[in-house]
Amino acid sequence: MLWKKYMVFYNKEDFDYSEGYVDPSKFYWTFFLFQQAFQVTDDPFETWTYITKIFTLICGLGVFTDACFSFYHAINIFDMGLITEAGTYVLMLLYKIMTLSFTKINLPAYINLIKAMKEDFQYICTKNDKYRKKFFEIHLETWKACISTCTFMFCLATSLVIFAIGSLIFHMQHHTPNDGSVRPLVFPFWAPGIDYAASPAYEIAFTFANIGVMACTYNYTFVLQTNIVWVRQIASKAEMIGMCILDLLEGIQPANNKQEKRDQARLINFRMREIISQHQAMYRLLDSYAKVYKKYLMFEQIVSSPVICMLAFCSAEKIDAGEIHVVMMVLCVGAIMVLFVPCYLCTFLRSKVTLICDACCEIRFWDAGPCIRPYLILIMQRCLRPLPLQSAGFQEASIKTFSNKMTSAYSLFNMLRQADLDF
Repeated sequence: MLWKKYMVFYNKEDFDYSEGYVDPSKFYWTFFLFQQAFQVTDDPFETWTYITKIFTLICGLGVFTDACFSFYHAINIFDMGLITEAGTYVLMLLYKIMTLSFTKINLPAYINLIKAMKEDFQYICTKNDKYRKKFFEIHLETWKACISTCTFMFCLATSLVIFAIGSLIFHMQHHTPNDGSVRPLVFPFWAPGIDYAASPAYEIAFTFANIGVMACTYNYTFVLQTNIVWVRQIASKAEMIGMCILDLLEGIQPANNKQEKRDQARLINFRMREIISQHQAMYRLLDSYAKVYKKYLMFEQIVSSPVICMLAFCSAEKIDAGEIHVVMMVLCVGAIMVLFVPCYLCTFLRSKVTLICDACCEIRFWDAGPCIRPYLILIMQRCLRPLPLQSAGFQEASIKTFSNKMTSAYSLFNMLRQADLDF
């Protein structure tokens, strides 16, 4: 019964979007909830959003400070596994601090996304059923991706917390006095002059670690969900532009007299004006996306290969020693996914923008008239340019880049495994 309710919610079977204006804030209510929580909307901020943001910031700074202490301690004792794990947490928390910073620095870009969504949902009301059906097919898939993201991240965070609690329960059941064992902490904690194995430091660290997991997951859910919605919003614009181009000469026949020729020219000009307007809006939205996510993409390209390599290497070393470091394996898989998802989304976006060029080639442009052809050529040329997501010294974000980074990580992993290292 619960699963059926979830599927009704997931497929939006109880939401009517077949006619009339659809409010995007109601269609994408989870997305807009996160936008409000991170204060990246043009609406007045509610009191609870200040509480959640301050709480997230405090958790982030607290965990970041402890991760830096642990990283320093790991280097001091030269424990490669601890260096890798603590270093990964430092990078994760830098990512979180970047996110909180960008929500302020690039606030106009986020607001532009919200406005573009409202304009597009309003625009589709002026089109016929063919456009409306395609538009909401795309946005229904986007909604499903949002729900899948929220569900996956919630399950991941909950699993890590349950694993931490389960490890503690297992230790307490098998622990005997004076056996020399200490209560386990899933994450490495170290600070000068503090014994985290003793009370109350252990209880504080244990609670704080679990809260930190939830806060970091909450932060990345915002980043990932916004990335998905933003890319697919641009993709839906590209789809609508492509359909408008294919319909540019619909109903246009050879004119029998000057009046028909003028009427047809007026109709073509009206349609072309709409195409150019939507095309310009798409690129404004794409530029806003680049302002926010180009920095994330560069950061991911810099750290991805060494982080994935070292996490895989240390996990393999633990297995060779007869241990299974579950958290490190989860971090390795997570690092791969953090690299893969943006690369996939950028490849998807590139393919959708290129479809506009294909649509221009599929129409009878020789019947469009000399005034229209230059605009079609300019649209085609612009769509064939690289996306504004690449910086000097960095590769373009794509599946090819993901493959290159994974190849580099695997090569480094093999070199470390074959080297005679004694850590």
